[in-house]
Amino acid sequence: MLGFSAARRTLRLAAFGALCAFSLASTPAFAEKTDEANDPIEPFNRAMFDFNMAIDRAALAPVARGYRDYTPDPLQKGIHNVLVNLRAPIDLLNTLLQGDFDRSLIVVKRFVVNSTAGIGGLIDAAAETGDERQKEDFGQTLAVWGAQGNPYIVWPLLGPSNPRDSIGGVVDVFSDPLFWMGMNSGWDMAEPLMWTRAGISIIDNRVPLLDPLEELERTSVDFYVAVRDYVRQQRMLDIMNRSSADRPGEGEGYRFSFTPQS
Repeated sequence: MLGFSAARRTLRLAAFGALCAFSLASTPAFAEKTDEANDPIEPFNRAMFDFNMAIDRAALAPVARGYRDYTPDPLQKGIHNVLVNLRAPIDLLNTLLQGDFDRSLIVVKRFVVNSTAGIGGLIDAAAETGDERQKEDFGQTLAVWGAQGNPYIVWPLLGPSNPRDSIGGVVDVFSDPLFWMGMNSGWDMAEPLMWTRAGISIIDNRVPLLDPLEELERTSVDFYVAVRDYVRQQRMLDIMNRSSADRPGEGEGYRFSFTPQS
């Protein structure tokens, strides 16, 4: 299948690039150049940041702004809830890998309640019971296992990351049952629906960042450095399992990335 082959090649390149970055960052030459921000490839990162922001300003941000302004709020919330519910298998796998079985149980309970009483996830019915979403990914799991999140990397199109989270992102894709259903199902609509979900997820995650990023760009002396610090701070909150109420910005879509994070 053409779509699967293209996706597989892309993911292999992403994994290879992340592994190369691991190796590169471990060399003495790069270790000597690493400053307290741990951004040894800053010229490359700045170039990729400018490239990504140009695409964001030209396409992604306007689409996200139109979606926010013209889509009814209940529909936006329902779509967000469905996307969150569909990621439950990834949340479950990573809570299990982290040995946090209490939170694993919450993930299962939320998925069952929201998939039934919540009408396929449109309504966060599980929130009524006080069970908050346990948002986990394999990058967080690697951090729990002791992997360090350095150095800072800005991937073209994919956005800010680091080798640990880059590898984690690839694992998350391959551990998503809906990815394999989309690529291997005999249903003709399976793959288009999979890519539609990915596209909507990107927009859903970009919407809560519209105002915070505009304010950050307006008030910062160096927008690149401000975003780098912002991303690292938010990722640390991820790993510490801090709630969205502890974060600047709105809701759960705080991560500055061009990849789906719902």
